[in-house]
Amino acid sequence: MKKVLFSGLLLSSLNLFSQYGALDASFGTGGKVITSVGSGSDKAYSVALQPDGKILVAGMTVNALTGQDFVCLRYNTNGTLDTTFGTNGIFTNDFQTGSDDVVYSLALQADGKIVLAGYSDDGSNKNAAILRLTADGTIDTTFGTGGKILTEFITGKADEIKVVKIHPLTGAIIVGGTSATSTTQSQAVIAKYTNTGALDTTFNTTGINALTHNTGNGTYYYVVEDLAVKPNGKISAVGWINQQGLQWSSNHMAYRLNSNGTLDTSFSTDGVITVNGGFNADDKSFSMILNADDSFLFSGGGNLTSTKYDYFLGSYNAAGTSAIGRAFFDYGTLINDIAYGMGVDSTGKIVMAGSSATSTTSSSFGISRVNANYSVDNSFGTAGKVTTTFGSNTANEAFDMVIQPDDRIIAVGYSGNDIAIARYTGGFLATNEASTLAGSGKIYPNPVKTIINISPEFTKEDNSFTIYSIEGKLLLKGNAQDGQINVESLLKGTYLIKLGNQQAIKFIKD
Repeated sequence: MKKVLFSGLLLSSLNLFSQYGALDASFGTGGKVITSVGSGSDKAYSVALQPDGKILVAGMTVNALTGQDFVCLRYNTNGTLDTTFGTNGIFTNDFQTGSDDVVYSLALQADGKIVLAGYSDDGSNKNAAILRLTADGTIDTTFGTGGKILTEFITGKADEIKVVKIHPLTGAIIVGGTSATSTTQSQAVIAKYTNTGALDTTFNTTGINALTHNTGNGTYYYVVEDLAVKPNGKISAVGWINQQGLQWSSNHMAYRLNSNGTLDTSFSTDGVITVNGGFNADDKSFSMILNADDSFLFSGGGNLTSTKYDYFLGSYNAAGTSAIGRAFFDYGTLINDIAYGMGVDSTGKIVMAGSSATSTTSSSFGISRVNANYSVDNSFGTAGKVTTTFGSNTANEAFDMVIQPDDRIIAVGYSGNDIAIARYTGGFLATNEASTLAGSGKIYPNPVKTIINISPEFTKEDNSFTIYSIEGKLLLKGNAQDGQINVESLLKGTYLIKLGNQQAIKFIKD
C-alpha cells in the first residue's frame, strides 16, 4: 500500500464522521423540525423534494372552526419554513364548508405545480378530493372547478385517494385508493385524470377502474396504497386485502394495468396477485419501487405473532408469478412496527420509514436500511435501524420519506399533535470529530491537483465513487477507471469522496 505523507495539513473540525443514520445537525434543531399549524392535531402523510432542494410536506390540520383541513407546507433546505410559499410557508384549505379533509399524497409536476390528493367528507358523503397549487402555494384556478375536483368512484360509497402520481410525459394524474360500502367492505380503485382535472375517458371508458374483488362469505376490504406509472402508460400498484371478521387476515396485493385502464393479463394471468406474507397473519403493503425490468419491491408490515408486527420488504417478479420476502426488521420486544414509506439511495441501498411502537400508546419514527443484496446494512444506525422521538411526546410516527441526491433521508409524520420532520445522514457522515484520513492509504495524493488514485483493495468489489461538496451536495459520480478518478473539473477546496459503500473521506483539491 502506498502512503503519501505531508506536513502542515490538519484535517479537523469539518463535521464528517459518525454512524450512518445519525440525525443531521444542519437541519432544524438537532436534525428535527416540529410545526404546529392548527388548534388541534396536525399530521404529515406525504413528502416531496423540489429540484432546488426545498421540501414539500402535506397532510391534515384541525381548525377549531372548520374541522380537518388540507395542509401543505414548504421548508427550506435547512428546515425553516419557506415564507415565499402560501402564508408564511403554509397553505391550508377547507375543501367544502366545514368538511373533514385530509391529504394522503402529494405529487410535484414538472412545471412546479403541486397536486394534493385525499378525501373530503361533507357529513353526508365522503368523496375523493384533488386540489392543485401553483408553485408559490396558491390555488391553481385553471384546474378542475376553482382548483378542485371531487370524485365519487362508486355511487353511494365512501371514496379515498391514498396515492397520486404524475405521468412523466403527458402530465396525466393517476390516483389509487379505495371505495368503501362500510368500514368492513370496499373495492380498490385506480383512476386517471387529464392535466386539467377531467376524468380521462380513454382509461377504462370512465376514467375509473374499480378493481376486481371477492364476493361470497365474509366481507372484504381492498386498498391501493402506492403505484408507479411507466412512460408507456402501464401502471403497477400495491396495497392489501383484508377479509373482515378474521383475526390477522390481511394479505399483500399487487396489480398491473394497461395504459387504457384494463388489467394487464400478462401479469399473474389476470393482472392481480395476492400474497400471504408467510405467517397466515396480517400482511399489508404500503409502498413500492418499480425496477427497470418491471419487477418491483414492496414494503409494509407482517405479523410474526398475534402481538408482534414487523417491517417487511419483498419483491414481485415482472410476470407477477412469484413474490419473495426479502427482509424483516425486528425492533426487539416491540409491537405494531410497520413501514409506510420506502426509497432507494444512489448506491442501491433500500430505506424504509415508518412507526416503531413499544406499546399501543408509545411509538417513534423508525428508519431501516438494507443493502442492495437485501442484507441488513449494519453501517446504518444500530443493526440497520434507527428510532427517533421528539421531546416528551410518546406518540411519534413517520408516514412517508424521501432521499435527497446526497443520500440524506427525510422522514415526515407527526409527534403529539404537531407535524414532525427528521433528517438523517445517509450518503456521508456528520460529527464534530477530527479526521486524519489523509494518510490512510485509501486515496492519494491528498491534496490532489488532477488525478485521485485509489488503493486497489478498495476497488476489488465495487469501483463506484461519489464526490460531494462539504455541505453534502452531490457533484460527481461514476466508476473509477484503473483505480483513478479525474477531479480536474473541481474548484480548489475541501470535498468528500465515498468509495463504494465505504465511509466518506475528506480530500483537498489544490
